[in-house]
Amino acid sequence: MYLPQSQYKANLFTNGGEFKIATTGEIYSGYYFETYKNERYTGKSPQDGTPQFLLPLVEQTNLPNNSVTPERVEISISPNMEYSHTAKPRLIPQPNPTQPTPDDYVNGLFTRYFCKKNNELKYMEIDQPTYTKLQAKDASVAWDLYTPTSIQWYIAGEIEKVYNVNKSIVNLVEVEEKWYGFSQYFKQDYAKYFAV
Repeated sequence: MYLPQSQYKANLFTNGGEFKIATTGEIYSGYYFETYKNERYTGKSPQDGTPQFLLPLVEQTNLPNNSVTPERVEISISPNMEYSHTAKPRLIPQPNPTQPTPDDYVNGLFTRYFCKKNNELKYMEIDQPTYTKLQAKDASVAWDLYTPTSIQWYIAGEIEKVYNVNKSIVNLVEVEEKWYGFSQYFKQDYAKYFAV
C-alpha cells in the first residue's frame, strides 16, 4: 500500500479493546496508522509489511432501568465489503470476466467490462451487473472508489487485424481515461477469446 506521508498519521498505538482485524475478527493491539479517510490499518505506516484493515469496536449506550450502562459491541463485516461509519456496508467489485457467447462469435465481437480503483493504478475485469451498478452510482456498491469502463472486444476475422484493433482500443482507453498502465493488464493477449 502506498500513501503520501501527508495522507496518514503514523506510529499510533492501541493496547487492545479499540479495534479488530476485519478479515479475522481478532482483537488487535499494537501499532497502527490512520489514513486521511479515517481508515485504520495495522503497522506503523503503509510501508510496514502488509497492512490489514482495522474495524472499530463501537461503544453503544443502553438504558435499562433508567441507568446508563455502556456495552461493547462489535461490527461484523466480510472482507469483500467496505466499512463506513455512516453507511451500510457496500460491495467492493470483484474480478469476474464476461465470457463470449456463441452469438458473440457470430457477431465477431462482445463487450468487456473493467474498473479502476480511483486511488491506485489497479484494474480488474468485472461483469456487466457490477459495471451497471458502478455506472448508476448504486448505493450497494462502492461506486465512489471505482471508475468503470467498457470496451468492444473483437473475436473473429483475421487474427492479426483483431489483435491490432483490440490493442488500439485498449491504448485509446488508457490515454482518454488517463488509466495509466491499463494496457499492461492485458499482458499482450489482444487476441484473447479469438475464434479459432
